[in-house]
Amino acid sequence: MGSEYFRTALGALPSAINTQLGQTPAAGLTAARGQENVPVAMASAKPASKKRKSTEDHAPAEPVDLDDIDLEGAPLDANCDQVRRKITKFLDSGAMTKTAFAKEIGVSAKSLGGFLGVSGRYQGSGFAAYPAAWEFFKKREIAGVKLPTAKKQKTSSAGEASSTAKAVAIDISDVVLPGEEDDNVSVFDTCDEVRKKINAHLKKPGVTQAQFCRDIYAQLGPTRPAKPFQSSQLAQFRNAKGALSGAKSRIFYGAYVFFEKLRIKGGKPKTKHRLEMEEQWGPGGMRRDIDGRQR
Repeated sequence: MGSEYFRTALGALPSAINTQLGQTPAAGLTAARGQENVPVAMASAKPASKKRKSTEDHAPAEPVDLDDIDLEGAPLDANCDQVRRKITKFLDSGAMTKTAFAKEIGVSAKSLGGFLGVSGRYQGSGFAAYPAAWEFFKKREIAGVKLPTAKKQKTSSAGEASSTAKAVAIDISDVVLPGEEDDNVSVFDTCDEVRKKINAHLKKPGVTQAQFCRDIYAQLGPTRPAKPFQSSQLAQFRNAKGALSGAKSRIFYGAYVFFEKLRIKGGKPKTKHRLEMEEQWGPGGMRRDIDGRQR
């Protein structure tokens, strides 16, 4: 069953069915792709079709073929953030690359990247990756296949292991900043200040440059490049010097948004530097249409 089914088939079911079935709010989701609302699929799941087992006591049961599981009519019972968390956990485990996962669920890398790049219970349901990824995980759930765990980081002490778990566990998907929908969040940190934050963040146990590049790439919306940021691009920004050196960089903007969300999520107050920047630049934040990058 392709993702086309989810975009067209079941938006017309009456809301009364939702009430009778006791569906969660996610079952009635609609979300915008541009200006177009896309209905979310509904129905009831059929039991998995199991393959014949051997009559010999010592022979193990054959695994369930996921293709045999029919989800026609099944309610889409997970919201966008819940599906995104499953995708992130699955990819972080090393089970598949992001490109391979997009191919596996039958969507483009752009659709998957777009879906992962937004946050909110209802944000991103217009992307084909949403119902396709839900279907992938739902079939595995019905078949009894558990989500793989993230690769464990080697630590030298119990304290470091605790810090690693804490660093990996932070979820900022529920933090939404004003102007985020059109990549116009007001910036109140200089480029040098963001570089300091990046350097400190990358020293935390369990944090890698590759993961950080994915984290800041996910903060972008309409201006997101076709391909995720590379470590070489991050290094180029980190090696620059100057308050406005790199102000035009999307890595600068994405990193600022990422750290601002971490600050809000952690309930931390604004720094002295932040307050000075607000006073200097006003509510619109610093200019990002100029770049003082040293040649």
